[in-house]
Amino acid sequence: MNLFIYDKTFEGLLTAVFDAYFRKTFPDMLLSEGDVLPLFYDEAFTVHTDEEKSGRVWRGLQKKLSVSALSSIIWCWLSELPEVDILLFRYIRKAIDAPRSIETNFGDPDVLELAKIWKKVDWERLRMLQFIRFQKAADGTFFAAFEPR
Repeated sequence: MNLFIYDKTFEGLLTAVFDAYFRKTFPDMLLSEGDVLPLFYDEAFTVHTDEEKSGRVWRGLQKKLSVSALSSIIWCWLSELPEVDILLFRYIRKAIDAPRSIETNFGDPDVLELAKIWKKVDWERLRMLQFIRFQKAADGTFFAAFEPR
């Protein structure tokens, strides 16, 4: 089992994708820097976030995917669900390796799961827009107290 340890940022995830292709080894699990390592693993590689590497991966994704698919990647990242990082890693890898766009291939379990997460986040966004009411504070700023689901 190969492990990649990164800083749990979106740029760190894109750097992990770049490093995986550079090393020609792909992780079975992505962990943050403070997580406990599993009992059995073959190799643990620490990914150091690099803006240039992550930018290269993002530009490559811009050539392969539509704007809506790119925004769904970001929205799914913002969901902060457990193990969404390895799901996004597999999705990005499939998007890079595929000869044509995979964003409507709902027969693939990773594409389907990404679409489900995107729908949940979009529904939460709509719910916030519908039901949040802003109030003016004493210093003139507006705020809204809410708790996402």
